[in-house]
Amino acid sequence: MNELRKLAELYGIETNYYDIHGSHIQIEDEVLVNLLGSFGEYPQNRSGWVENIHRKKEEIAFPIPPVIVTSTREIAFVPQLNWLSGSLFLARENVILEIPFRVENHKWSFPLPLDLEWGYYPLNFEIRTTLNTLYLKSYFIFTPKYCYLPEEKNFWGLNLAVYSLNTRRKQGIGDLQDLRLVSDLLQKYGGNFLGILPIHLLENRMPYGTSPYYPMDRLEWNPIYLPLEWIAQILEINLEHNSTEFCSLLNDQSSQNRSLLDYESAWKGKDQILRNFFQIWQKKAIKPSSLSKKSFSDFLTDGGKRIIHSAFFQAYALKQGWDFRSWPQDFQRGDEEAIAQFINKNHEEVNYFLFLQWLMEIYLKTYFQSSNMLAFDLPVGTSPTGIESWLNQDLFVFSQRVGAPPDDFSPAGQNWGFPPVNPWKDREKHYSHFISLIQANMKYCSFLRIDHIMGLYRLFWIPEGCDPKHGTYVRSFFQDLLGIVALESHRRQVIVIGEDLGTVPPQVREAMKAYKILSTRVLYFESDHKGFIPAPECYPRETMVTIGTHDMPPLKAFLEGKDIDLREKLNLFTPEEAAEQYQIRQHRIQGIKSKLMEWGYWRETDTFEDLLEAILLYLSKTSSTLKIVNLDDLIESDVQLNIPGTINEYPNWRHRLLVGCDELESKIQKMALIFKL
Repeated sequence: MNELRKLAELYGIETNYYDIHGSHIQIEDEVLVNLLGSFGEYPQNRSGWVENIHRKKEEIAFPIPPVIVTSTREIAFVPQLNWLSGSLFLARENVILEIPFRVENHKWSFPLPLDLEWGYYPLNFEIRTTLNTLYLKSYFIFTPKYCYLPEEKNFWGLNLAVYSLNTRRKQGIGDLQDLRLVSDLLQKYGGNFLGILPIHLLENRMPYGTSPYYPMDRLEWNPIYLPLEWIAQILEINLEHNSTEFCSLLNDQSSQNRSLLDYESAWKGKDQILRNFFQIWQKKAIKPSSLSKKSFSDFLTDGGKRIIHSAFFQAYALKQGWDFRSWPQDFQRGDEEAIAQFINKNHEEVNYFLFLQWLMEIYLKTYFQSSNMLAFDLPVGTSPTGIESWLNQDLFVFSQRVGAPPDDFSPAGQNWGFPPVNPWKDREKHYSHFISLIQANMKYCSFLRIDHIMGLYRLFWIPEGCDPKHGTYVRSFFQDLLGIVALESHRRQVIVIGEDLGTVPPQVREAMKAYKILSTRVLYFESDHKGFIPAPECYPRETMVTIGTHDMPPLKAFLEGKDIDLREKLNLFTPEEAAEQYQIRQHRIQGIKSKLMEWGYWRETDTFEDLLEAILLYLSKTSSTLKIVNLDDLIESDVQLNIPGTINEYPNWRHRLLVGCDELESKIQKMALIFKL
């Protein structure tokens, strides 16, 4: 291995990998040089990479890392040769504990208190050497061995996109009150899981600001989902008498007939109404309630500087554009004085955006935190132009993009458009950003789905402006991140689901099983050694089973091959590829039907409803902890929510589902009868 590749491997940059077909892919030197440059590594004039390698090896070998994540009550390491003795000082409940070292098998060991609780602890080391005394800092994260997962308990329910809920409320977009409707019906019939696509903060404008998996900020919520009636009720506004002034959107009789969501129009109308509500709230003396001025003040205190900066970003972006990279330098780099001056001059506008986040937090806490069934979805990345990137410019690697290598699903590979986190910088910062992400997204839910969970192990980096074939994988500190997920999972009693579809290294699924993170199993792909769907009892306990995902066609479209036709129409498949895929699909469908008949779940009929019920019965019989049905399948939609690899070619994340309360209740009742058998 030459010096360039040695240094790349030290940084976790994979110099080769195996693709989906098992072919060995050797990474070009130019790609490795580019990636190393994003870590601040450049060759020295005469020595090449030798000095860089020596420096990085010393850093890795240093006995005390920036952060220590472990489930054992002991800190141990091999000391450097000139270290003579040492003590560890651990901050615990405002008390500093001094723990002297002891020597075991050439290692220094610091035993921790037996009653030490899981959590986060600053560490200070005092090391006496042959030359002097070293004072070193680290951070200790004491974690459980695995995530929270109740023994012998099963869960079943629905998964849906909140925006797609098209109910008789006629508000232009599905919102949290529509979600409550579904939640109440599920609870009524014994369901205990309700998964939703991400509802994080978006720009709410085309073409890039509508994808739930391309948010501006994964720590804040999209106020487009606020129910207007709920706010009006608390503010004692009579919507019927004030509909012209405040809520003409509520009287938009044509909105229910639109099959596609117009984000910009929906947000424009809602923004106008919410601004009116904000003005009323500011002037009104609210009785002691959830919307009191005291409650708002407490929210600001809890949110700290970050939430103020987020509100500033949104207020300033309305004037200067949503890409912070085009802002004047002082605002671009987050100069505190410049931000403070803007806030002083635009205090009301900044407060408006704080008001919106406050309302979202109140609603989620009031109506969903205690339901014990809501599942949030954490996207793998964030927009390079948004709030999260702006606030963490030293953490994200903006010269790179995250994606996936070429495979059968996407022959050209995929570029997802967002920058990766520098894992070494993340570790240096004690994983503070990652911890905040997990904590914020577990705050009001009982389940957390981690999108592309392989990203905790490694992500596919692509130099900006290059094709995905010129990328490679970069590893992260997998065990550390899993430990943090386990810690927060137990603290909040949140069950964790990992999206582990596609080509996933075996060590990822092994770790998921060890950490009791539910693996995702999709009916479309699951096969036994003969190529048929597995018998229900063959599913591992630590799994979540479903028919498909948001990136796949609903069952009805799958059976009819509509997704294949669509991909051919969009030039994602050649006619020859489409014909081949159609043959594979027909073989798969026949295999599914034959097994359902063999197990007595289905008698051959021509109705979709009968086949759907048979598949639901199959799912209900699996050994999986969690069984999920997509709302699209339950109401027999044939429209796919998202076509990966498209932007303007297809109306991704815009399709609406006409949801009638009586029809939905009837279908959930039938579903409940199947899952309770």
